[in-house]
Amino acid sequence: MTCLAPVRRMHSGFTLLELLVVLVLAAITVAVVGGSAQSYMDRARYHQTVRDVASLLVQARTLSEREGRAIIVAYEPESRQLVADGQWRVDLPESLQVQWTAIERRKGAVPVSGEPLFQFNNDGGAQGGSLSVLRAGQGVKYRVNWLLGRIEQSSVQTPS
Repeated sequence: MTCLAPVRRMHSGFTLLELLVVLVLAAITVAVVGGSAQSYMDRARYHQTVRDVASLLVQARTLSEREGRAIIVAYEPESRQLVADGQWRVDLPESLQVQWTAIERRKGAVPVSGEPLFQFNNDGGAQGGSLSVLRAGQGVKYRVNWLLGRIEQSSVQTPS
């Protein structure tokens, strides 16, 4: 007579402790990656806005020279939009801080909605205030050179 060893049952599945360890590691990973992803998205949104604003100003200047008329770029604080000639719009995200200095409206000037920031003239000149787009206290300030009508960008940092 042969003696058979008792057969061990194979358990499939995980223990509660193993599941808790995996869930804690997953939660830590999500917290680290989620925070990094949000920061990355904010940074990407800022850089895209800076490019869009620069592009809008170049389009306004080009249109002014091509059509032989003054083009006004205005900022609408209620909707957080930069508007050129009432046609092109750039949305400025809520996560970004916006500072501006408007130009004075001249008597008989074409009315525009919002605060007029820049005016590009058909002779190549320009007049304007300024526009700063900031993220975490640092950003870009836009101005126009009144004589040459060129758009100037400079780094700006708000005092903390």
